[in-house]
Amino acid sequence: MDRYHEYLELHSYFARGGEARLSSSEFAVADAEFRALASRHPKLEAGERARLGELKQLLHRDKP
Repeated sequence: MDRYHEYLELHSYFARGGEARLSSSEFAVADAEFRALASRHPKLEAGERARLGELKQLLHRDKP
């Protein structure tokens, strides 16, 4: 659950006005997808790269 608490802190700093905060279960799903894609970086296909970018923004991460 430490990653979720880190996410909450990052969200409080970097979320755009009105951007909804993820619940812990929503975060767990997005984080698992992020980690799976990041583990295959840089061998991702174009669609997967785009999704990784979306997840980075959603989870307020700066690196895969």
